[in-house]
Amino acid sequence: MTTPEPASAIEAGGPEPDRALRAGLVAGAAYVMVGWRALLVPSLIRLVAPAFGQTDAGMGTYYLVTALAYGVGALFGGRFIRRFGARVILPAAALLMATGLVIQGFTGAWLVFALCGLVVSVGASSADVGIQALTLDLFPQARGRALNLLHVAYGAGALAAPLMLAALVSLGIPWQWLMTGSGIAVGIAAVAMALTVPANPAATLPDTDAAAVEAAVRTRRLPLFLLVMAVSIVCYVAAEAGVSDWLVRYLAVLPIAQASLALALFWGGIAVGRLVFARIGNRLDPQRSASALGVAGGLLLAVAIVVPVSGVTPFLFGAVGLAFGPIFPLVVAAAGARMPGESATVTGTLVFSAVIGAVLYPPAIGFLSASVGLQAAMFGTALLALACGATAWAARRVGV
Repeated sequence: MTTPEPASAIEAGGPEPDRALRAGLVAGAAYVMVGWRALLVPSLIRLVAPAFGQTDAGMGTYYLVTALAYGVGALFGGRFIRRFGARVILPAAALLMATGLVIQGFTGAWLVFALCGLVVSVGASSADVGIQALTLDLFPQARGRALNLLHVAYGAGALAAPLMLAALVSLGIPWQWLMTGSGIAVGIAAVAMALTVPANPAATLPDTDAAAVEAAVRTRRLPLFLLVMAVSIVCYVAAEAGVSDWLVRYLAVLPIAQASLALALFWGGIAVGRLVFARIGNRLDPQRSASALGVAGGLLLAVAIVVPVSGVTPFLFGAVGLAFGPIFPLVVAAAGARMPGESATVTGTLVFSAVIGAVLYPPAIGFLSASVGLQAAMFGTALLALACGATAWAARRVGV
């Protein structure tokens, strides 16, 4: 005898539990590619830069303009999702990302490569906003766990990129083929999302959130709490992206295999941290946890940068990643819990804030390296991590 679906789920028009799980798994797989894309150029920077005759300043400019493009996608991605729905926007964003990556793999002109980097960034940020909003809507009763698991997927892509790319390059595979292959993989993810994303995932919100949904419709002003949490995200991403974008270059005295290992351990630590908090996160206060981890990560990062570069350095950055890992999903989960029914607003605001962090500091590292040195520029990431922890703590006393 078949057990019928609960009446409330059917009447709400939301996806069945099995379909919600399928959509979540496919979204997670697509998020792996978003994480992979974030480390693609930084992992290949020692090959990309000389191929186009670019210096640290030139690569810093590339990081700047692509981060700005990421901001465009984050700014409008949430609005487009609210207007057209995740089923339309997520596959479209992935296709945009795939197209740019494929062209980057074929072109020999720096201008074309950079312009396609803009296209890839817009698609990736729109997918970033959409996948996080989709996760909040699909799993409203376990947001912290679901977001940590989702960000594990991102971390898995970021972890795999430097290791796999370094291994494939060492086998003699041209870096251009790796760019094109990445684009093809993202295209497959676009098709999978088109087939699995439900038309109205927000309909899974419980009845107790109805008042919050109505409140969200009545107001367009961002609450002070969300703005303070956004500052915490700005500081965190400025630190994380600064390390991620420049670590392989910073460890230039080490063989590329060891430098790539450091980047992989950094993102491996991030993935492990998120897995741990996916298991225990629902029993902890997300803002307290984010604050403590921000401070711990900042202190560990300061140690990793101050200690002379050696064979131990990759493992120090792995410890930094372990502390960094849960911060972003914890902040998103905390904001989602305080603002139920406004998942697109929450994720759109916080992802856009992440872009601000990526724009403000990581590109500047390339220019600062010429004046104060790369080590001093990297030390700024530790100060930003500490600021992230302090801001997350301050947000606890701010009302919605």
